[in-house]
Amino acid sequence: MKILKIENLSCSYDQIIALDSINLEINEGEIVSLIGANGAGKTTLLRTISALLKPKSGMIYFGGSNITNTKSHQRVKMGIAQVPEGRGLFTTLSVEENLNLGAYLRDDKKEIKRDLDYIYDKFPILKEKKDEYAGTLSGGQQQMVAVARALMSKPKLLLLDEPSMGLAPIIVEEIFEVIKSLRDMGVTIFIVEQNAFLALNTSSKTYVLENGKIVLNGCSKEFLSDDRIKKAYLGA
Repeated sequence: MKILKIENLSCSYDQIIALDSINLEINEGEIVSLIGANGAGKTTLLRTISALLKPKSGMIYFGGSNITNTKSHQRVKMGIAQVPEGRGLFTTLSVEENLNLGAYLRDDKKEIKRDLDYIYDKFPILKEKKDEYAGTLSGGQQQMVAVARALMSKPKLLLLDEPSMGLAPIIVEEIFEVIKSLRDMGVTIFIVEQNAFLALNTSSKTYVLENGKIVLNGCSKEFLSDDRIKKAYLGA
């Protein structure tokens, strides 16, 4: 089943075209990656899917329903959550307060408590530091908080914007193991990642964005040996 379908989506800042007739599909249970150079429009696409930006034209379908004109909080309720580039934590609130904010639109208190317990089971370090200010945590721990906070909204589709940014390689490896485990939990993931090698090795399908246009899409593993991809994004 297609969980997300984008048709002829265009977006612009003033007179500058940021996204140009984007067509994209994500099936339920997939990890799909989006790669491209800085300034290609990757973050703009995620922000448009989250309704943080309004498209100039085109359609966005989620679970078969047209959500093009719905607002961001409505999309969260429908099951779309985003972990933004830079994490976007409330640094002067505790870890647990940040996590509870992820469930802000929910009113099922027993389920929220159950989900919080599950998060602490999944991320033991967050349970250990639940009363500490989020801003005092390491970069890797903050990224875990950001992912966990998004999970507290019970998403069907999780949008990840540059989850490896600024993290040490060993922490990046840990974060991507978490991402793979989320897929096993039934969460569909759309990941924007500057580290193309990581993105291709984690996802089943990849879209390549250049200057606001999708120029390639296909099987991620096949792209690992594609000369065009190797030259442009893998340093080979």
